Order: sequence, then C-alpha cells, then structure tokens
Amino acid sequence: MVERIEEVQLVACRESNYTMYVFKKINSSEFIMCTRLPNWQVPDIKMLDVGFLQYHIVKAGDVYFDPKLETTTKYNYSNVYFINFILKTEVLQTNNEIIL
Repeated sequence: MVERIEEVQLVACRESNYTMYVFKKINSSEFIMCTRLPNWQVPDIKMLDVGFLQYHIVKAGDVYFDPKLETTTKYNYSNVYFINFILKTEVLQTNNEIIL
C-alpha cells in the first residue's frame, strides 16, 4: 500500500454508496481517480474545489490488518482509495511551510 498527498482540483464526481472522484493534479496534465468508501465521513467537496488529496494506492495481493477480524487479510482488488481532502483555503502558508 502506498500513501500519497497531491495538490489537486476536483473535476468530476459520481456519488453513490462508493463515491468516485476524478481529480486533476495542479501544474500537471495527470488525473487521479479514486473511490471513497461507504460511511467515510469527510466535509463536502464541490466541483472545481482546489486542495490537498490524501489517498492510498493498493494492489491485489497486498496484505493489511483487518480490525474486525483481528487478522491480516489480502486485498482482492487493486484500487485507489480516497482518505482525506483539505481545501487550499483552509491551509495556512508561511515561509514556504504548509500548516494543516
């Protein structure tokens, strides 16, 4: 499992039990499509919001700890999972440092 944080802009969203987001990386022509799992509580993200996206990239076969079963389990599918989003306007920048 790889965790990343990118400065992005929300360009597409499909809401359902498993919400799908498409973010465009700032200063790049690359896109990130990620899945927000059910009951994942985050503030509302509006179309074209700019901020910092935290996400995990998982590959089928990677091992993780499942607290419900109290055992290690393997991911069955590869995916990119949404973890958090912080609006750029909520970030205080001073002396080239970012404070969250």
